[in-house]
Amino acid sequence: MCSILGYYNSKETFKEIEERNRTLSHRGPDNSSLMEYQFGEKKLFLGHNRLAIQDLDPSANQPMQSDRLAIVFNGEIYNHLELRKKCNITSWKTRSDTETLLALFEQFGIDKTLSMLIGMFAIALFDKKQDKLYLIRDRVGIKPLYWTYQSGEFSFASEIKGFAPYLKQNLSDKSLIQFMSFGYTPANGTYYKDIYKLEAGHYIKFDGNAVYKSRYWHLPKGKIDIDYEDAIDEAERLIRSSIKYRLLSDIEVGSFLSGGVDSSLVSAIMQEQSSQPIKTFTIGFEDKAYNEAIFAKEVAKHIGSEHYEHIFKIDDVISLMDSMDRYYDEPFGDASALPTMLLSQFTKEKVSVALSGDGGDELFLGYDRYFFVYKYYYLLQKFPQFSRDIVSFLFRHSNQDKLEKMAYPIKHLTQENLYSTIASYTKPWMMNSMFSPEFVRESFNESSYLEFQEIINFDYIDPFENFSKIDFYRYLPDDILTKVDRASMRYSLEARVPLLDHRLVEFAYSLPTEIKLRNGAKSILKDVLYKHVPKELIDRPKMGFAVPLKHWFRGEMKDMLQDKIESLDNRFNKEYLRKLFKEHQKGKNYEAIFWNLMRL
Repeated sequence: MCSILGYYNSKETFKEIEERNRTLSHRGPDNSSLMEYQFGEKKLFLGHNRLAIQDLDPSANQPMQSDRLAIVFNGEIYNHLELRKKCNITSWKTRSDTETLLALFEQFGIDKTLSMLIGMFAIALFDKKQDKLYLIRDRVGIKPLYWTYQSGEFSFASEIKGFAPYLKQNLSDKSLIQFMSFGYTPANGTYYKDIYKLEAGHYIKFDGNAVYKSRYWHLPKGKIDIDYEDAIDEAERLIRSSIKYRLLSDIEVGSFLSGGVDSSLVSAIMQEQSSQPIKTFTIGFEDKAYNEAIFAKEVAKHIGSEHYEHIFKIDDVISLMDSMDRYYDEPFGDASALPTMLLSQFTKEKVSVALSGDGGDELFLGYDRYFFVYKYYYLLQKFPQFSRDIVSFLFRHSNQDKLEKMAYPIKHLTQENLYSTIASYTKPWMMNSMFSPEFVRESFNESSYLEFQEIINFDYIDPFENFSKIDFYRYLPDDILTKVDRASMRYSLEARVPLLDHRLVEFAYSLPTEIKLRNGAKSILKDVLYKHVPKELIDRPKMGFAVPLKHWFRGEMKDMLQDKIESLDNRFNKEYLRKLFKEHQKGKNYEAIFWNLMRL
């Protein structure tokens, strides 16, 4: 696990770019290197910070090059030793996956090589003979990669802090509005104008003059014919294979364990594949309503892992907030980033690699909101427009968060509108109160800030498939995986995500929805898990990784919130926010809005 960085035709000197590279050294404290290349008539600098996981020898440091290619690479290629057998090389200089990648790209080219890889990766590949630079991001978006092309200067980095200040001078009003709605900046945008995320499953080619983007991987379109028991067996086979690959390491590997379905499944199978007790790690909360640590401890006892637990307190929130904002680089509203940072910090004390259970809800339909929207969409479809207008008015004044959110899309009823509203933090009609209506319209050129533009060929026959794909293309890479990547790499901890192995992803999306939901939400994963962990240890309402912010904004963080509201600029309607603050103190809950404000 590492960081990568590059500057083409930069006004910065070698020494200045070297300093930019060092700002990312938390991602790779074992080595920091920068090399200069001739790119046409301009200079290209490639930088790398290394966290040594495979082949600890300095000979595996990056940038790495052959006669034709130079590469910097962040991630892991778990099947790289198998892929070496496909290369026409008899003597290898290292045991690193970086050298394997270099040989594969040289022999097979971009698309063929990418089709063979099992892993997570952000890659910069420079073809020295053809003067072309390629940036490549893994299929699911586990590893981050940002780029910009401004005034003839092309730059990229694993985190936004790797960009020079003059590349980050202009903030995006559009991203501010999206952030206040979703808690993150979706799709390819960032909080800064002209700095972009490379989307998952894509690569770009830069020839010194223009940027060309290609998509190299898609979810499967068709469905397979399979019965439920065979689906369980195949899911387990793929999960076992995925975990086995992700134990590839020259140092010890541990596991995050919350006590929920996904992390328990990963930890249980991981323990079965280990000859000694694995180390498992969990975060608990003082508030019992949020605390799953007791369940994690029971699962750990059953599987026989060496278990570690840390209790998350309000003091941890206050001490970590500045660090969170620094390491996430742009406003990030998922408050569970804080316990994830603390979890990563104390996990790093024991191991440098940990498996995570993220991805199961998106792939196997585990979120409650899928079922909520499904129920109400088909119910509301039966009403004529004038009746929905009345229902919209009643919902808006219902004092129930989900019903209030639905007031807006009921008037323009589509599955996308309904789901996007439920999945957002801020009710659409609140945006025109929080900001001026003109500000919202100008920022979006009359288009809706709730549009899900990534969803191609939206399937109106299968709403669960639609909801899942919305989360897979947006919520998963832009929130969940961003959260885990920044929190873990802040402490130089590599987090691996076995449930997001692309082979398991493709299998999950090839399953008919009626198979996935045969025994209820996420039933396939649950039935695999129950072969390894007793059902009574797992079968309980889903809690998630929530933080008790609503209480803290009425207590320990009340004054901080008030100060933040008063410090906001004139894009915000402070009078409206003061009103929300008073209502929150009296019992209504605006914790998500307030937490987003605190992150600006």
